[in-house]
Amino acid sequence: GRQVLGVDINRLVGREFRLGSTVIRGIRLCEPCAYLARATRREVIPHLVGHGGLRAGIVQGGVLRVGDPIGFEDD
Repeated sequence: GRQVLGVDINRLVGREFRLGSTVIRGIRLCEPCAYLARATRREVIPHLVGHGGLRAGIVQGGVLRVGDPIGFEDD
């Protein structure tokens, strides 16, 4: 499934979450796009469907570090 630091990406859509000292709001899932298709070999794209990522906005800026856990504002 879709996992980021052990968190289901689908759970992040429409929610605010904390990553490091930054507060982020998940906007929508992001599937592989035409840019990625041009930057790689087209035959790679079918293997990436369902593993694209998340479009998100910054609610409150802060510092992010590799390995920071994800926390939810409403938990």
